[in-house]
Amino acid sequence: MMKLVAVVVPIFAATAAFAAPAADAIRLADNVVPAPFGYESTTAKYVIAEPTRLYVSPYIYPGTVNTETLQKGQPVDTLAKVKDYDWILVGKSGVGIGYVPLSRLAPAK
Repeated sequence: MMKLVAVVVPIFAATAAFAAPAADAIRLADNVVPAPFGYESTTAKYVIAEPTRLYVSPYIYPGTVNTETLQKGQPVDTLAKVKDYDWILVGKSGVGIGYVPLSRLAPAK
């Protein structure tokens, strides 16, 4: 019985690691608030459709990360879509640096 437990536990742990979506392991910059219900993986590529700022949170709309405005046509590094919100987490070097409302984005060509 003891051997069975020793064999089953490592297999379960490896299976659980592969089952977790990659979007749940996203790193965020210190000033960015985690999404309240997590993230959904996305492979969509976007550009800025109309000038916007990066926001600190997808549910605290007035909180901007910085005063820099993203310009129309500027590509963004899409890391994930926020679950239950129409916001995209954008990043730099794999780290989430802020959120952009989906309404301010257009599909990249």
